[in-house]
Amino acid sequence: LGRISQDLMGRPYVVGSLGGGPAVPERVVTRLDAFDCVTFCDMVIALATVGSPGELNARVVALRYQDGRPGWLSRSHYTHSWLARNVAGGRLEPLLSDRWVECGDPRVLDILDGYPALHWRPCYLPWSQRPALEACARTGDWVGFISHRSQLDTFHVGLLVAEGELSVRHASRSRGQVIQEPLATCMHDWDVPGLLVARPLPPSPIVPSGARP
Repeated sequence: LGRISQDLMGRPYVVGSLGGGPAVPERVVTRLDAFDCVTFCDMVIALATVGSPGELNARVVALRYQDGRPGWLSRSHYTHSWLARNVAGGRLEPLLSDRWVECGDPRVLDILDGYPALHWRPCYLPWSQRPALEACARTGDWVGFISHRSQLDTFHVGLLVAEGELSVRHASRSRGQVIQEPLATCMHDWDVPGLLVARPLPPSPIVPSGARP
């Protein structure tokens, strides 16, 4: 995770790299030439867990889509549901989950036209738990930055770098590329109340279609 994310530093940021819409046939995008924040994390995690080049598409589909069915409506557009689905699928595990707290009023996530609204009660690791996070973080851990907006759960995602000062590698829209900067700087500058935090897990074997597991 650390080596791959390092190798992708400086790659350009692109808005809406997955495209699509409720009435548009879905394409499974696995590009490495440019990223938004979500596809940067998806591709690093997928690349780190492939056993052969032929597995990449399947790893991306498993991370990105409900029940492995590519489609705009089955894509996990909201971060907390993406995380919950991948935790249930054994691809990630939450970090410091015993320190996550429910904060604020329940939210109705309905910012995407044509996508069903999701109900979410905000529950996350508050930034006051920074010392605990710094003590247990590993390079490659995934983070989602909690939004203050009532229609969103998070507004950005990235991968931690636990080498010296705890940092985050992410595809930055404002900087136009994949960069690394101190996590504390991001939390302060973006006024972030807390994080969703999870660790990618070693992959389970991919079972070919029609084969008995």
